[in-house]
Amino acid sequence: MKKINQRVQEAESKFRLLRGLNLVEYEKLLHEFDLLIRRKLSLYTLKVKRRKRFMLNEPPNSLGGSRKKLDFILMYLKENPNQHYHAHLFGMCQSKVSEWISFILPVLEETLKKLSFMPQYGTHFVADKSDSDLLIDVTERIVPRRTDHEAQKEEYSGKKKMHTIKNLAVTNNSGIIRFISESYFGKIHDKAIWDDIEFQFNDSTLFVDLGFKGVEKEYVSVRIPHKKRKLKELNNEQKNENKEIGRKRITVEHAFGGVKILKIIRDKIRLKLYEKRDQVFRIASALHNLRLTMREPILNES
Repeated sequence: MKKINQRVQEAESKFRLLRGLNLVEYEKLLHEFDLLIRRKLSLYTLKVKRRKRFMLNEPPNSLGGSRKKLDFILMYLKENPNQHYHAHLFGMCQSKVSEWISFILPVLEETLKKLSFMPQYGTHFVADKSDSDLLIDVTERIVPRRTDHEAQKEEYSGKKKMHTIKNLAVTNNSGIIRFISESYFGKIHDKAIWDDIEFQFNDSTLFVDLGFKGVEKEYVSVRIPHKKRKLKELNNEQKNENKEIGRKRITVEHAFGGVKILKIIRDKIRLKLYEKRDQVFRIASALHNLRLTMREPILNES
């Protein structure tokens, strides 16, 4: 079991609270991020317009150095601050914060792809042959209520009693997120999201909740809890089977908890564009995979 002294542990704890990563994970991310952000800055301006000539050195900007740029975006995702507050923290105007977010987010996403932490995304999923079990669920994120009444009705979730968007996720037994869907309006039922996605599960056993009732008719290898009927109790065998499925499915709930370490996912998101909201969820899922893959148990010194 790995040991670290108390002072180092305190420093790492503060570092992790601000960025959502420990020092080892941060340095691994920074190494690849540095190459990509410097290349992008050499080719494009902050407004993402092609430069007239290639820049050998990083041009002067309000976020000097790759480390400061990575801190800027990780702290924004982790704390979900008001952009005026973030501007004051990094010594710039609010409009620059918006420009830097749009400039850095694609670079961070590309970095996580290159490091192989990014899950599959979209409307098509191909399972890995090494995954004997796959755990599937839908998570909801709070969004601001829109002014248009029809749009309000589309995003209103009867389950959460608030305006949300939904994403379906597939994880393996270790909690690694293998797939995330595009975002759907909060009104849409979990089973309707499933029906919109093309799955290729191979021989994996699928664990789902009652929100996906009906998928067991399509796939033989689905494990779904027994539903208690009115005036009829579940027998002991059904109760035990439900407990077993619940124990397996807790892993996907823990994965959602790992994604929601970032307050921009857990709290109401301020980004208005759906493309940005999707991008942020992909990045949060990949950061969860990074933490889960690299983190080791640590024994505290007493």
